[in-house]
Amino acid sequence: MNDYAANLSLPGLANVLLDDTGPVLLLTHAKPDGDAIGSVLAMVHTLRGMRREAHGVLVPPVADSLLHLEGADELEIFDDHYAPATPPAQVVIVDTGAWSQVGPMRPIIEPLLDRTVIIDHHLSGDIPAAHRYIDGEAAACCEIVAEVIELMIHPAHPPGRRETDTAGFKPLPPVIRDALFVGIASDTGWFRFSNTRPGTHELAARLIRMGTDNAGLYQRLEQGERPEKLGLLCRAVSNLQLLADSQAAVMVLRAQDFAETGARPEETERLVDIPQIVEQVQVVVLITEHLVTEDGETRSTTRMSFRSKPAPADAGSDRAVNVAELAAHFGGGGHARAAGAKVDRPIDEVVPEVVDVLKGLPV
Repeated sequence: MNDYAANLSLPGLANVLLDDTGPVLLLTHAKPDGDAIGSVLAMVHTLRGMRREAHGVLVPPVADSLLHLEGADELEIFDDHYAPATPPAQVVIVDTGAWSQVGPMRPIIEPLLDRTVIIDHHLSGDIPAAHRYIDGEAAACCEIVAEVIELMIHPAHPPGRRETDTAGFKPLPPVIRDALFVGIASDTGWFRFSNTRPGTHELAARLIRMGTDNAGLYQRLEQGERPEKLGLLCRAVSNLQLLADSQAAVMVLRAQDFAETGARPEETERLVDIPQIVEQVQVVVLITEHLVTEDGETRSTTRMSFRSKPAPADAGSDRAVNVAELAAHFGGGGHARAAGAKVDRPIDEVVPEVVDVLKGLPV
């Protein structure tokens, strides 16, 4: 984990992506969110625009709303029979650098590590790719992807231009433009979270000037859920526990909750944010149980999503809980305000451990 650091500059990343001419395989973490899919989509269509063969593969479950994005129908969904259509000359992994998150794609990646590129904004990972560009200050991986695309298309301009207009630039194709916007909007909670930087808003403004319909994308992605998600939301809220004088909250969803409501694993998105509407709540953990069947045997896995609020302005920085450190207790990682972990253990073993960790927090 300690070796997970950039070994490329941003221009160096652009050169690595431009120097090869063979087929590219683009991957991201399992259960991809808007940032992950946006990054894959934008890179696939940028490379295809440069006449390179590029294939994007997603490891399910994948939210229906994200699959309705323009261009997403050209991405492949991994299954047990998946094999690359053509042997890749280069592998590009976006929005993760962890073996645990690429799941069943590991056997495909491992023989190609000398030709693998990681583009990420997380600070922990263990995939020893030959080429890595990691920027932990980026609000979303799509911020990085936008900058490297700019360098690939307009190599004469320095990266990170933040002009208030697009003079001198050929507008991005709608599929790339909207994919980038979805990525930054998704990972910033539509610009509500503390990871949002001035440059995040400036990039969003440029994309809107190019034609992105931000209100339309919000409606499609955030207001297009199935009724079954409401049932799952009710289950999550009904078993919510408040701990540490109501400064921490835990919600638990078991396999039975998914079965009885008809909800899907990907429909847990955003549920972890709900308890943060309470002023006292500083940390939230959503714990979900999933049943996996392999070789005729069913086993239980447990996922944890961690969220925390930034420190109140009058409280000092020590009030903020770094949930990446909490996730590390369970072999996971992520950002200071948002992290996750997955363990191949029954949920009834994991819940008491999470509760004990939260009870001991200095919140």
